[in-house]
Amino acid sequence: MQLSSTNSSAIASASVGAGSGSNSAAEIAKLQKQIKNLTNELKNIAGDTTMDAKAKQKRAEQLQAQIQLIQQQITAIQQADAQKAQDKAQRRTEAARESNSPPSSSLSARKEGPLGTNLDVHA
Repeated sequence: MQLSSTNSSAIASASVGAGSGSNSAAEIAKLQKQIKNLTNELKNIAGDTTMDAKAKQKRAEQLQAQIQLIQQQITAIQQADAQKAQDKAQRRTEAARESNSPPSSSLSARKEGPLGTNLDVHA
């Protein structure tokens, strides 16, 4: 049945696209295009005279499930991007703290006093 192969290929391409690790914006755009195509197909079901009512209902449910799956993939990509951004910001903050803090060896620095003798200074 051709409807099933269309259904399977759309799910497979959506799954492969979401997991490829390439540019997130491009992946999201590709997934949104798939949603648009599926939505158009869903709208066209009502006017399809080659299917009976049960077949139309089943196909509509399949398309809605695919759309929902793709929306979940988009959400997952967006959440992963947000987590990466948060991790990057945290690394920058930690790096800035490390570069601003004195080295640990300076806790017991030696400093010359006014009479030329060494004094222990604890920070």
